[in-house]
Amino acid sequence: MESSLPQQKHRASTRRWLITSFLIYGMMVFGLLGYFAIYSDDVIHEAAVDKTGAVAAAKPGRYEAVIANWNRYRGKVARADAR
Repeated sequence: MESSLPQQKHRASTRRWLITSFLIYGMMVFGLLGYFAIYSDDVIHEAAVDKTGAVAAAKPGRYEAVIANWNRYRGKVARADAR
């Protein structure tokens, strides 16, 4: 199928789009690399602190609730067996 644009204009248009897309992609990649190069220590340290703090705070409460529910269940079963 033939393009409605002449061959030279079609090539120029395609080349212009390719250059534009590579420039945008390159700016995004170099921007992210620059961000991580500058803030890598802060980001890594904060992420490690957030994860350990959240996990340590959530797990004991959850397990204590499971143990308390199990003890209540066992108590009801023991009382029912005693009757």
